[in-house]
Amino acid sequence: MQPLYASISVNEVAFFLLICLLMVLGSLFWLARRYRQSEQTRHSLQLALADALHEQTQVERLLHAVWLSATSSIFLVDEWGQLVWASKSARSLMSAPDASLPAPLHQVIGVHALVSMSERVFRDFQEHGRQFHLGDQVFWVRAIPIEGEPLLVALIVEDVTELQRLGRARRDFVANISHDLRTPIATIQLLVETLQLGAIDKPKKRRKLLNSIADQTLTLHQLAQELMDLSMIESGRLPLRLVPTPLESIIEPAITRFETQIEHKAIRIHRKFDADIMVLADPENMQRVLQNLLHNAIKFTPPGGNIEIGARMDAEEVLISIADSGPGIPHEHLDRIFERFYKTDPSRGDGGSGLGLAIARHIVEGHGGRIWAESEPGRGATFYFTLLRG
Repeated sequence: MQPLYASISVNEVAFFLLICLLMVLGSLFWLARRYRQSEQTRHSLQLALADALHEQTQVERLLHAVWLSATSSIFLVDEWGQLVWASKSARSLMSAPDASLPAPLHQVIGVHALVSMSERVFRDFQEHGRQFHLGDQVFWVRAIPIEGEPLLVALIVEDVTELQRLGRARRDFVANISHDLRTPIATIQLLVETLQLGAIDKPKKRRKLLNSIADQTLTLHQLAQELMDLSMIESGRLPLRLVPTPLESIIEPAITRFETQIEHKAIRIHRKFDADIMVLADPENMQRVLQNLLHNAIKFTPPGGNIEIGARMDAEEVLISIADSGPGIPHEHLDRIFERFYKTDPSRGDGGSGLGLAIARHIVEGHGGRIWAESEPGRGATFYFTLLRG
């Protein structure tokens, strides 16, 4: 019996080797093709990854810009109740401002209104808004749903305390101007009716009534003039010409103007300033500030009392003060006495328009200075303002 390989011809062996070679070449071709495909896939993935990283960088830059510059406080909350991002201004509303995010919203936010608003939006996926208080501040929050994966809610919180104050000031303005106009108009009407009923035929009474009408007309004129002046000042249409001016030339004319009232009440004026001090000021308008402040000091200083006018310098400014020995101003009124028409109470408001301090504030601020008041009830009040050195 012959071996098996002895029966296989050379041609068959060659054919077999050819088949094997073709199979190897096919495998190599397939592997090369797969390699090229994998390289293309890898390249595509690298491009996609680069695009994703670039987009992520852009989003991070955008969020950082928002984080730094957003005037409103912005929070982003996901559907699991996690606070995932907060702007810089929003951190002040967090119970733990330095907390790392993400973190459970109810743990890092001390304001229940924000937590309840986010939960409400996730329930109905509608935009909602509401107002809430935090201490003395008033805020308005808008909760806005953001579609995507995951679902997000943006809580945009705005401090509306100043808007509330301005709204209150506007209502007070309307009420005060109505009152201040109604009083002299009603008085004039009453006086005219008295004349019409026969007083016009009595010379002495007629003269007295006409003088009263003239006084009330002057009151209306002064109120209208102060309103016009305040409007011009607030709109920037009142020109201020700042020149180096001796402080004494601003203070002394104001004192001279009220000499009669000062002598009548036997008030002692104490000058506590250096006559050589120079300030950068518009003399005419700054005298108006001194007159308003000195008028108030005289009005509220009791007979025989004292008023001290002082000034001191630092490197850039001169601080001027006018202190009276009157009843003082309650603390709750100190921040509002420079508002238009604001009056503390009837005992401190004897017919003035309530515009003098508002005009003084705008003039001082137009000079680049500051004005404020300090007081202890029962121990007098001191008004301060600053001017640049001349």
